[in-house]
Amino acid sequence: MEPFSDFDGRLAVVTGAGSGIGRELVAALAGAGAHVAACDIRKQAVTITAREVGRRFPDVLVTAHACDVADPDSVAAFRDEVVDQHDAVGVHVLVNNAAVVGGASFVAGNPTEWERTFDVAWTGTYQCTRAFLPLMMKAERGVLVNVASVNALWASVGPGSPHTAYSTAKFAVRGFTESLIADFARNAPHLSAVLVVPGRVRTAMPTPPPSWRRALNSLVADVGPMSASDAAAEIMIGLGRGTWRIVIGEDARRIDDRVRSDPDSAYD
Repeated sequence: MEPFSDFDGRLAVVTGAGSGIGRELVAALAGAGAHVAACDIRKQAVTITAREVGRRFPDVLVTAHACDVADPDSVAAFRDEVVDQHDAVGVHVLVNNAAVVGGASFVAGNPTEWERTFDVAWTGTYQCTRAFLPLMMKAERGVLVNVASVNALWASVGPGSPHTAYSTAKFAVRGFTESLIADFARNAPHLSAVLVVPGRVRTAMPTPPPSWRRALNSLVADVGPMSASDAAAEIMIGLGRGTWRIVIGEDARRIDDRVRSDPDSAYD
């Protein structure tokens, strides 16, 4: 993709913005001059995000929206609020960041929990992209940023610890994003698709189980989580460099190399 670094006066939409990477991306985008529409299922949390970021960067408009990204009606209402509150003709940046963790076992787990995890982590990405794509098509230039996970590379959190719903969803996010590269090139050449693959990041998400430290012969046992602000900074750097695949964190980079070099033993 072409480098995307001129955010001044442009409109960005960020999901899952109540905490973690989402909140820090709202701040990074606003700091770069973008107006930002931030959503989260937790209205109080995203309101705090918008208030704090707006105080730091008073020259841009940062709005807060309650949205369940897995619910198409909620996503449509969010889109309409963005158009109304930002007088939006087009959207230049869409960051699909919202996710939840649950549904560890497909065999022994609760199907309702499994399906909710999949719906938020994958269907939310689809629903928001579908809803905002017409606005992105109207922008002179746009970038779709889909935040996946190291579990889009390796569907495990270590021996004896299934992680099926989240991993399945993040593999779907990865495939969707990579498939859009060719689709955009043919049908929307002013748009770019970017896949973000973070390892452990300090967020409100649950920490990995103890098996994580034993994973892949203790490959990442010595790697601690990175801060959400550092993760957001790496995403912004990747966009500025024109990188379509942004792997964040030493643990994610090690797992990426290990799984690609010896996939047959990745789940031993």
